[in-house]
Amino acid sequence: MNLVSDDLIAINFQFLMLARECARHNPMEANWKFNLNNTEIDNLSSMTLEEIKSLSECGRAIFRTPVVTKKHTRITPSIAAALMPIPTTGNLGSVV
Repeated sequence: MNLVSDDLIAINFQFLMLARECARHNPMEANWKFNLNNTEIDNLSSMTLEEIKSLSECGRAIFRTPVVTKKHTRITPSIAAALMPIPTTGNLGSVV
């Protein structure tokens, strides 16, 4: 293999691992950060390490790049509120 293929495999693997953990622990965040739909979130969150390794070796980039526009897109207040961490009772007074 050449350097580009090796790098692509490594990037794919890291991306899939990060996206899988996000999908498992916060599906709404996975939808927002990784542009995954509900079916993709379900499939990715149930993948094994072996399946992720195999998929990362597919020879293509599996991650998506956002559409580049000059206009900045903003998230709505409801999405921002949904993505905010919920403080636990032990640190209610320390939220800044």
